[in-house]
Amino acid sequence: MIRQGMGAIAVLMLAACSHVHTVSSTSAPTGNSESCDEVMEFYSVVSRLSAEAEKELLQTLRTSSAQGGNSCDQLRLAILLGKPGTNFRDNVAAGMLLKDFLENSPLTDAASQSLAHLLIDIAAAEEQQQVDLHRLKKAISQEQAISQVLARKLKRQHTATKALQSQMDQLKSIERDINEKEQSAATSTPDKGTDESDQNTPD
Repeated sequence: MIRQGMGAIAVLMLAACSHVHTVSSTSAPTGNSESCDEVMEFYSVVSRLSAEAEKELLQTLRTSSAQGGNSCDQLRLAILLGKPGTNFRDNVAAGMLLKDFLENSPLTDAASQSLAHLLIDIAAAEEQQQVDLHRLKKAISQEQAISQVLARKLKRQHTATKALQSQMDQLKSIERDINEKEQSAATSTPDKGTDESDQNTPD
């Protein structure tokens, strides 16, 4: 309930800020550039919105953007689209909004320009992190594939070694059997020379 209340407050804040900009730009035009000072507060508030409030706010900002709303709404929409952990996050769209803001917005105050540049830098850094993460995952996947191949090869070698050892053990067993049989035959066969001498001995 508290989060939903905060979301409603944020939406009302957005509407109020947009209304202030509309009134100030139509009823009291001056030579000074408009600024988006309250967008910094919006940046803080939007990080605490509930999912329901985020969707409502996203629709409001998209409608405002489609209807040619004020430039501050571009910053708000870019901030919301770049928010991590949302299912509507779109850094590409956010970057396009920010670049359009810098190139075409009538807002030339340093704070608004700096905020837009900062958001672009943040989006670029996050995009680079995603690229680096993708490369790292790919490298890990390749290493795992190589490890699996080596593991299978090692297993085959181990199996072959066991089979060879088994064959060697069998050969040794056969050799022992042959030796034992030969020894047994040698001890059980009488000496022919001894038998003949016994027969020729007179009584």
